Amino acid sequence: MDDVKTISDERRALSERMKELHCLYDISKLFSQRSLKFEGLLMEIVKIIPNAWQFTERTCAKISYGGREYRTRNYSPGSISLTETIELKKRKGGFVEVAYLDDGSHDSRTVFLEDEKKLLKAIAGLLGSIIEKKEAEMVLKRTTDELRKQTVELDNKNIALREIVSQIGLEKKALQDQIKLNIELTVLPLLNKMQNPNVPPESWQSYLRIVHQNLKDITSSFTRKVVEDRVRLSPRELEICNLIKNGLSNKEIAALLQISLLTVERHRHNVRKKLCIDNKKINLATFLCDL
Repeated sequence: MDDVKTISDERRALSERMKELHCLYDISKLFSQRSLKFEGLLMEIVKIIPNAWQFTERTCAKISYGGREYRTRNYSPGSISLTETIELKKRKGGFVEVAYLDDGSHDSRTVFLEDEKKLLKAIAGLLGSIIEKKEAEMVLKRTTDELRKQTVELDNKNIALREIVSQIGLEKKALQDQIKLNIELTVLPLLNKMQNPNVPPESWQSYLRIVHQNLKDITSSFTRKVVEDRVRLSPRELEICNLIKNGLSNKEIAALLQISLLTVERHRHNVRKKLCIDNKKINLATFLCDL
C-alpha cells in the first residue's frame, strides 16, 4: 500500500510540474503572437495562470501593471492570495497575484505549495521580461512612426523647396531676360547715337540723361509689354515711347531725333492705337511709366 501511495504521489507531483511547465510555455507562446496588442496579451496571460495551480477551479489571478488591472472573471479581492512583484530593469513594473476562492479558514502558508510559490516567482520574472520587450517594441514603433512622419514632412518640405527654387529660377531668368531686353532696346540705341560725332552737345546731354534714367529703371517691364505680339511697336515707335516716358515733349523729341513734329505726332497716334488707348483721355507718358 505504501508503494502504491508513493507512486500515486509521484504521479500527482509530476502532473503538477507538467501543469507548471505548460503554463510557462503557453505564456511564452502568447508573447510570440505578434498580432496580440499589449493589453490583450496580459489579459490572455492572466487566464492561463490558474491552470497551473493544484485547485484550478478555485483559483483566480490578477496582473497589475501601468495603473491597470487584468483579472480572471472569478477574481475576488477577499480571497487568500499570493503576490509576486514584477521586476523590470530600472523599476517595479507592478505585480502578479494568485488567489484561492476560500471561506477564509485557511491561510496562504498552508494553501499554497512551495512549488507554486516558486512558479509564481517564475511567472513574475517571465512577465517582467515580456513587459520590457513589449515596452521596447512600443518605443521602437513610436520612434519609427515619428521618423516616418518626419520623413513625409521632410519630403513635402523638399518638394515645396524645389518648387520655390524652381520658381526663383524662373523669376531670375525672367529678370535677366527683362534686363537684357531693356539694355538692347532703351540703352544701346541711345549709346550708339551718342557715338555719332555730329550729335550736338545739348542732344548728347539729353541722351546721357535718358540713358541714366533707363539704367535706373533697368528691371522695368516697359519694353517687354510694348514689344509683345498684341502691341508690337516698331523700332522708331519704341524709340519715341522711350523718350515720351522720360518726359520729353513732341517738340523736344523732334529736335533730338531730327525729324518733323508732324512725324512725331503720327507716331504718337499709332502708339496710342496699338496700346488701345486712342480716343481715351489718358496721358501717354503716365501710361507708359505704369506699364
